[in-house]
Amino acid sequence: MTISNEAAAEITTGMETVELEPLREDKKKIFNDIQGYFETHQRGYIKVPTGWGKTFLAKHIMKKYYEDGKLVLFLVSKNNPLLSQTYYDRKKNQPLFPNSDLLSSEHKGDRKELAEALKAFGAGKSKGFVLFASLQTVLGKQSSEIKELILEYTDIAIVDEIHNFINNRGNDFLNEFGEQTKILGMTATPFQGVVGNVKFVDEISGDMREVYAKTLPECILDNELAPLKYTIAESSEDIFEIFDFEKGLDELDKQDLFLDCSTAAKLKKVVRRTQLAKDVYDSMIKQKHRKTLVFCAPVRKRVYGAGAGGKEINAFHAKLTASVFNGEISAQKLEKDPDPVLPLDFDNYTPDGEFKNSAFITSELSKDEQSALLAAFRDADKPPYILCTVGMLIEGFDFPGLETLMLLRPTLSMRLFEQQVGRVIRLSPGSGKDKGNIFEISDSIDSLYQRFGDGVFNGEKVDQVQMLQPEIRLDELFSEGDAARAIEEGKIEINKVNFRAVGNGRGKGAQIREMPVRLPPTAIRSKYFSRLLALTEEKDIGAFEREKRELMRATLRFRVRELRDAEEISELSASINKLKREAYEDRRLGNVSRKHKPKVFGEVEWLLKLQALNSLKYDCGRISISEKNKILSTLGFEPDMRKINSHRLKCLKLGSAQKTIPELIKVLGFVSRLSSPETYQFLDKKKKEQWKREFLPAVYWGFCFIDDSPEIRELFESTEWDRRVKNIIRQK
Repeated sequence: MTISNEAAAEITTGMETVELEPLREDKKKIFNDIQGYFETHQRGYIKVPTGWGKTFLAKHIMKKYYEDGKLVLFLVSKNNPLLSQTYYDRKKNQPLFPNSDLLSSEHKGDRKELAEALKAFGAGKSKGFVLFASLQTVLGKQSSEIKELILEYTDIAIVDEIHNFINNRGNDFLNEFGEQTKILGMTATPFQGVVGNVKFVDEISGDMREVYAKTLPECILDNELAPLKYTIAESSEDIFEIFDFEKGLDELDKQDLFLDCSTAAKLKKVVRRTQLAKDVYDSMIKQKHRKTLVFCAPVRKRVYGAGAGGKEINAFHAKLTASVFNGEISAQKLEKDPDPVLPLDFDNYTPDGEFKNSAFITSELSKDEQSALLAAFRDADKPPYILCTVGMLIEGFDFPGLETLMLLRPTLSMRLFEQQVGRVIRLSPGSGKDKGNIFEISDSIDSLYQRFGDGVFNGEKVDQVQMLQPEIRLDELFSEGDAARAIEEGKIEINKVNFRAVGNGRGKGAQIREMPVRLPPTAIRSKYFSRLLALTEEKDIGAFEREKRELMRATLRFRVRELRDAEEISELSASINKLKREAYEDRRLGNVSRKHKPKVFGEVEWLLKLQALNSLKYDCGRISISEKNKILSTLGFEPDMRKINSHRLKCLKLGSAQKTIPELIKVLGFVSRLSSPETYQFLDKKKKEQWKREFLPAVYWGFCFIDDSPEIRELFESTEWDRRVKNIIRQK
């Protein structure tokens, strides 16, 4: 099946015509590949960054099925703006497909008429039909008949943001479709949840497979997305003093941290941190009337000095940020007030009834006011020029002209982070935008290791804690694709600025020095890994099973891109080796600890070296052989790249309980069988502990040999793995 090379694609239904801009050559191939896939498969999904054009591709797929007289369902979860944007032809102000309907909470329509239209289609009395629907409305009581007709007659269901359908009512609904229905998911992030506890799209069903994927760096290099400049502005604040850690590190099990504004001192810190964002804006954004979107943080408790009668203020930080950017509240004035009282009349309007330069958008505003705000924000010549929000506009907000994004909320969800980044990197040739600019306010996380100590190991919190560090989050974002090339060519630029060094000159006209940030951030990873080693070194706790798993997990985050990375890793490896030797001689340890502790450090040391060798073999195509040989020498191996595979097998032999790849395959097969949901739930406590202690570490070693063994690759691509194992596998 192929697409014609006509200047425009048209379908004629009666006297009306559907017009779509033609697909580019590369997307035509993807279109044809998807059609070919569904000739033999029922379910699949594409993974492409936000702004790539997946909705446009979906329209062409809809058109093809519509032309063939099929029933097409375009399904989203909650996102009514995206639904209506796809349903309507904006240029003609009418539905894109003549024979179609929209079913959502905002467009209820006539249920009986829709049901009759679906019945007519089923009886062969009408041609192709496209239904645009929100999941929640389809599953509502008033739509029960429509739901049954959808399940009976739909030929293809195109599910946008399919990550919102994992292990919930949406998942159950998709699994009600029979074999006659094709299901195509679209997502920028095929997972859901916080780092360390991630759910995956393939959990929707056993036959859900990735059909096509393209990474963010690849899209930027191919000019499908705008170049990106990311600036990290370091605050002088301790994250523990700004955000609410009332429940300790369990607060990291949510997508976001919550600001703590419950005392005068804490409120001042929050205002000071927000003022820093304004200082960044005043100093670094040259064209003030270019549109800027600010993602603010949620607030859990009542705000000190505001909110009558103990009433909480909805989206307080968005309102505060808008006031700070408008100059209505300043940290300097607040610092002098021992008992600060904030204004209660947060308002988006000037005395003349126009929007202020900076405004907030919240769910409590009327739909008409929200629409007016967004329309004005999209207009380059009208205020507001800065729009502040907490949780709105993260998904489905289509504004290619958006040039600047400010992040004032640390997030533990890579999906949420990618969606935020995606707001600002859409191409917009007509607006004069040449790149997307992102500014993130970053706080110190060092105190979390000091305050919670051993608690960092509890409940797999290591990844969550480190995800609060922007450099590590960016490393995760760019872990796939040729980010190194994009950085070399200047299409991805990452810098850090420290406003503390500016002192009284901070603000307008201040001279800010930008320092390039290296990816991978090996020095930062080494710093936090050393903290974990120090926590482990102090312990006498038996077999160190939990610490071993977390240290091994952390080793797989390291990557080598140049000699400096190898030097950092070599120094870290030497530290681990020193701890291993000391553990053999540590008379403070009990017998069990003395037996296991040196082995734990030994296994971690060799796994770290193996991961460095893997990175050198597979990720360093842009550096010379002589440079690679220097890296080998720095890591402690013979400087001969021809022997890299033997070096890798040496690491396995010296560090793992399984000394060869066949032994590893055998154990991984056992792990796979035990880790399936059907089996694991029936294991007794003793068997589960044995599984974690003796067999789960093999997953980390197996991860390093995926590209060497078809058997290991097949095991790792299986959908039967328990989610604990998938959270390890996802690191590739």
